[in-house]
Amino acid sequence: MVQTRSRSATQRIVLSTLYLGTGAPEQALVESIDSNLKERENLQVVVLLDHLRGTRGSAIGSSSTTLLKTIANRASVYLYHTPKLRGLLRHILPERTNEIIGLQHMKIYVFDDTVLLTGANLSTSYFINRQDRYVVFESCKELADFFHGVVAAVGKCSFQLCDQGSIELNPACSVHPFEGCFADYRALLRSCIDKVIAALPDKELLPHSLSDTIVYPLLQMGPFEYNEEYNLLKGLLSLQYEQLMFTEGKYSMDIITAAPKANGFFGATGTSGYIPSIYSRVSESVLQLKKRYNRSNVNLYEYYRDGWTFHAKGLWVETATETASLIGSSNFGYRSVHRDLEAQVLLVTSNEHLRDQLKEERNRLFDFASILDEVALRRADHHIPMVVRMITRLIRNLF
Repeated sequence: MVQTRSRSATQRIVLSTLYLGTGAPEQALVESIDSNLKERENLQVVVLLDHLRGTRGSAIGSSSTTLLKTIANRASVYLYHTPKLRGLLRHILPERTNEIIGLQHMKIYVFDDTVLLTGANLSTSYFINRQDRYVVFESCKELADFFHGVVAAVGKCSFQLCDQGSIELNPACSVHPFEGCFADYRALLRSCIDKVIAALPDKELLPHSLSDTIVYPLLQMGPFEYNEEYNLLKGLLSLQYEQLMFTEGKYSMDIITAAPKANGFFGATGTSGYIPSIYSRVSESVLQLKKRYNRSNVNLYEYYRDGWTFHAKGLWVETATETASLIGSSNFGYRSVHRDLEAQVLLVTSNEHLRDQLKEERNRLFDFASILDEVALRRADHHIPMVVRMITRLIRNLF
């Protein structure tokens, strides 16, 4: 869809992603945008990447910016750099490791007035064998305008790719992200985002009886004190909720996560290879709480599909008459709340057809899932090394 819409869009293309891959599908995507720009001189193209991730590999000529420089003279290609990575820390942390400080993580794809929200990056594996969610909002101008505005606001306070392949600070950014005063930079970006929010149509919501579906856009940008996702879910993230969930909850709850072999870091070398074990340790802790509070209606599942990895994230809540779902980029972890830039929507509907579609989407994930219990945790792929047991609580703020 992304390539097709990039070729057919007539007014605007807005792509916000962590990075753009460098394989054949990504090259075809850039070529589609390039062709469209040549045919439609009024077409507006805005691309937002993370600076750290988007320039990784530049030294060997294989990075997102290497691929995008072919359209940089006709498109606005921005690279957000977290203001938290500065000073000595910026010089001593190596490539890849420095990304733990904070990233541009929003996954927003706008084509004219159509919005695609997902957790997927524009990279080959996501197009082929990496499970994610994709929800399309057709002919939704207000939502498209809002997310276009958010991406442009962040871009205004970012670096910009030039047509020669060089990267310079956007002239509109009056405070340098990591050399200027952090408080001043935060105030600058907030002022840009605030203008986008203020531009939202000032009108009364339709009475609930006349509108069977409502979409609430949410921003989570902890470094800049936008905490809409956190405020919505703070009960889920609080220590008090843990006791409520396991002692007083009357509802059933299913949690699905990646099996170790479906984790993108499975088999990785170095410290990254421990990441699947860290998640196994977290799952073990949840199962211990389930047992302690005798909550038979709380179930853990693990996704495994041969040759695939798992990257889907979201929340589904169902009542007898309504369904709500969170759709977007957030992993609901510490870094999503406090370190990264995230965007998503809360969709609430009583429309039976849409409720069935959301249920079908959720069920497709569980088609490749199996129960994760104490027996499953004894499998070799779930082995938790002693070092992981010792450090999991110490490093949980990195995830």
